Amino acid sequence: MKSNKNKKVAIDIKKASKRYFLRSTKANKKETFFALKDINIKIFKGEKVAILGDNGAGKTTLLKVMTGIAEPTCGKVSSFGKLVSLIDITAGFHPEFSGRENIYFNGILLGMNLSSIKKIEQAIINFSGIEKFIDQALYTYSSGMVLRLGFSIAIHSDPDILILDEEVVVGDQDFQKKAYDEIEKIFAKGKTIVVCSHVLPLLSRLCERFIWLDKGKVKMDGGKEVVIEYKKNRSQLDIEGIAKIKNEKKFFQFLQSLPIGERFIVEAASGSMEPLILKGDEVEVERCSIKDIKVKDIVAYWSDEFKNIIVHRIYKKSSRGIFLTRGDSNYIVDETPVTEDIFLGKVINF
Repeated sequence: MKSNKNKKVAIDIKKASKRYFLRSTKANKKETFFALKDINIKIFKGEKVAILGDNGAGKTTLLKVMTGIAEPTCGKVSSFGKLVSLIDITAGFHPEFSGRENIYFNGILLGMNLSSIKKIEQAIINFSGIEKFIDQALYTYSSGMVLRLGFSIAIHSDPDILILDEEVVVGDQDFQKKAYDEIEKIFAKGKTIVVCSHVLPLLSRLCERFIWLDKGKVKMDGGKEVVIEYKKNRSQLDIEGIAKIKNEKKFFQFLQSLPIGERFIVEAASGSMEPLILKGDEVEVERCSIKDIKVKDIVAYWSDEFKNIIVHRIYKKSSRGIFLTRGDSNYIVDETPVTEDIFLGKVINF
């Protein structure tokens, strides 16, 4: 990592802890749980920081504390500059206000003045794709429409600091693609960005600093050596996890043994690479020869990194004749070679 000696601080967290009380079956007793414990982090202006950690490590709680969505039980959190979070992007909306009125209401909460909001009002409406309904009360909107409006306001507010959760993608297929494109532009502008994701190729591509959380504490903070150590830790699977991976591999091998032309349904294990297909989506795959695949086709294949079936788009064919995949967004995934031994088939419906 580069030296931060002369850089200005964007986010300063000092001895922050977040405690929750848990219900107990024992009468008159409260159990306490620390989602965060004694966190000390300085994030400097222009840094791109990734938060690593397993489920329950405290990643989302940390992001919420940074943004002010949640208050620390003790300690202090300070931010310097306009901070926008893509965590709870519908916070700050009023159900009785129209979509247009909520643009101004939400914009003011984000620190913008009326003249600034006026300048970007139409761009927000156009991007959200709900112009026909913009003067209707928010309570008449579907949840997807509210999310799209919230995302559009946040992304057009020109933040100095962006807090980004991996579950930010909202809306239909076309809107998902637009959302990823806008996020890429922010990364390219040199803003301060804190991103949380389980997808290591995404984080390795986008970020320069990595903070590993474990059981609410900072276990490691540094450069890409943090990712290496985190991968080593994740590779130490328990027996139950190994059995699960073996079963998934056997399922893949069974599908790969099916005759050419056979069709079947699989669940995409990764939603980071292809904006049109999210993690957990079911897709229909047709068994075919890899020789029949063309650039821009969406294919299913086995990933040893994810220990599961992945669905991505073919990006190009190398000079050696090997197909390479990545999402429609250059920032979302590293190139992955797809060879005959891991190839499953072509996605024909999703």
